[in-house]
Amino acid sequence: MNHIKYMKAALNISKKGLGFTEPNPMVGAVLVKDGKILSVGFHRHFGAPHAEQMALADCNETGADLYVTLEPCLHYGKTPPCTDLILEKRVKRVVIAMEDPNAKVSGKGIAKLRENGVQVEVGLLKEEAEELNRHYIVYMTQKRPYVTLKTGVSIDCKLTDKYRKSQWITDASLREFSHSFRGEFSAIMAGVQTVIDDNPLLTLRESAWESKRLFRVVLDSQNRLDLNLNIFYDQRRFPLVLFSSNAAENQTVKVPRHFFVSPAADGRGLDLQEVLDALHHLGIASVMVEGGGGMFDSFLRTRLYDEIVFSTANKLIGGKESVQFFAEGVSVSEPIYLINSKIIALETGYIVRGYKG
Repeated sequence: MNHIKYMKAALNISKKGLGFTEPNPMVGAVLVKDGKILSVGFHRHFGAPHAEQMALADCNETGADLYVTLEPCLHYGKTPPCTDLILEKRVKRVVIAMEDPNAKVSGKGIAKLRENGVQVEVGLLKEEAEELNRHYIVYMTQKRPYVTLKTGVSIDCKLTDKYRKSQWITDASLREFSHSFRGEFSAIMAGVQTVIDDNPLLTLRESAWESKRLFRVVLDSQNRLDLNLNIFYDQRRFPLVLFSSNAAENQTVKVPRHFFVSPAADGRGLDLQEVLDALHHLGIASVMVEGGGGMFDSFLRTRLYDEIVFSTANKLIGGKESVQFFAEGVSVSEPIYLINSKIIALETGYIVRGYKG
């Protein structure tokens, strides 16, 4: 039972790195001896010391147990190998929630510790650890960012009214909730029409994300964005990444990270796999897609998404000409399923969050 208690403590402290560690994982570590917690550590942000290094930094005890949410590394990166430090500090046992999916580590850290006489146990609260680091797992195993589709809709799933106006489907409380959600990701993505119509900033305003850097990604097939739009400002903290078609008439490069990729096979928009490949090479581990309707359709049809979040207002919009979340649709025999869905009820609507089935 104490094993679970200490690992839960490690998982909880790892969450303090939410939104700041990518493309690295969130990791927590708890050092224990004789039923007493000696120290704790977590990975604060990308490039910072690892959780194990923080927990072991001032440790003078030998023969302790280390609870860590991810397999310790054994290679030099931004920091020295954690396995070497564990051996140096003469830790008796290491309890690990999950193996590292990074091919540079994957099982090798565990093997090195065992080869040097350390007792190693793997798999305690594995599912919780995998849920916490789902962005990292997709980034490492599928070589693309984790993709979440997020939108504000009416209860009949309308993104706009019949005049194609979208401000505001949801009220201020729902918008505030969903806006804060941006900070969990490496990047936010929008379609060209949304940017032209709404001229959004696509930034972070909450104090909790004050020091966070967020990439802004816009899909602009025909390269028609005006340089005076808001997204072209404040690019130090919110770098802009543009994607246009390599068949577009206008091949003008507008920002340093302007990629020209293939059109989609069906001629609608861009090849999303090429877009995600480019983002992966930039070190972007997760992206939240905020619209519009055509882009949601493309991600759903290609199945290049991992999670969907609806901010659902308690109102009906209707209208045959209004934009729907998934206008393209699929057959009733092959619907899109969401699993492990969660619903948060607010006074003016709901937040519905689920994963691709």
